[in-house]
Amino acid sequence: MKGVCIRLLMVVLLGFFFVSCSLKPIKIGFIGGLSGFNSDLGISGRNGVSLAIDAINSQGGIRGRRIELLVRDDKQDPKAAVSVFRELAAERVVAIIGPMTSSIARELIPLSNESHIPLISPSASSPDFSGLDDMFIRLTTPNTNEALGLAQESYKRGAKKPCVVDDLSNQAFSQPLARTYTAEFRRLSADQGGDVPVVVLPYDPKDPLGTQTLLTGLEQYKPDLVLFTTNSMDTAILAQLIRRSGFSMSFLGTGWSMSQSLIENGGHAVEGMAFTVPFNPQFEAATWKQFVQKYSQAFGKDPDFGAAQGWNAVLVLAKAIKENGTKNIKESIINKQYDGLQGPFSIDPYGDPIIPFQRLEIRSGKLVATP
Repeated sequence: MKGVCIRLLMVVLLGFFFVSCSLKPIKIGFIGGLSGFNSDLGISGRNGVSLAIDAINSQGGIRGRRIELLVRDDKQDPKAAVSVFRELAAERVVAIIGPMTSSIARELIPLSNESHIPLISPSASSPDFSGLDDMFIRLTTPNTNEALGLAQESYKRGAKKPCVVDDLSNQAFSQPLARTYTAEFRRLSADQGGDVPVVVLPYDPKDPLGTQTLLTGLEQYKPDLVLFTTNSMDTAILAQLIRRSGFSMSFLGTGWSMSQSLIENGGHAVEGMAFTVPFNPQFEAATWKQFVQKYSQAFGKDPDFGAAQGWNAVLVLAKAIKENGTKNIKESIINKQYDGLQGPFSIDPYGDPIIPFQRLEIRSGKLVATP
């Protein structure tokens, strides 16, 4: 009788073993700009995503299933982005994390809606995507909130001739930001009896004459403050050229440009540049410090905004799958609060997050949180 029980127990255990081994992995896609001139945001996002997935898999996965990450490079090109989205859809991914920019999100949201594959962007911030009942979820608030903070920063600095550098390569991001910034700054000025105009100068990074056209516009207008809506590398190069041209006005930047790449390539030219973003690299919570240590060990540098948001995107997706499986993921994500790397945040019924903002400034080659 004892031998029969042992054999029966072995059969049960072997059966459990083979069932566990036969569980298919959960396929998740990632789409971001991983090559080219302005790939730092996409690479950071991918690094944060992969680190989070490694952490989950090391703990046995989700419901006993490992996560398989399928990474695709959108090359910051709409046609490439559409192509890789379709590749991932053919692979039957349950969700896609990305893209990292608003211009690519604009191209992929219709495909996400058609395929019913949730698209979870760590960093796309155009307000054009707000308040829509679709398959798009993001972890960065609309950049209109950022623009309001930047306008208040400009007003506090006493700007009389502010200028916005309008990036023509990412209009889904730059146009609403410039529009909101202009309206808020003029409102603040009017409240004090002034009527301060804001000039918006277009910048086309694909135009060989784009930089010179911008410098000519600055020479004619002579602003006392410049807000860049460009990516980190373009912002660094333009800041260098503007300083070499003899200008000494204040610089403001956005979350799109705020990275270690900006500091490394901008050097002294970007000292003092300020940002209003939902991120603080000096955050003191244990969860953030542990992430910084893991990220630094894995990639040899400190994490930035994109990396943190990539990790949080996996956190949100994994929680939804753990609670309700791979069906109806969007419904499992919205209307909930999450414990992110830098504190709690919530996602509203339309897939937009609610996160507090922080003022940052580049001081002595580092991003520093300031009042």
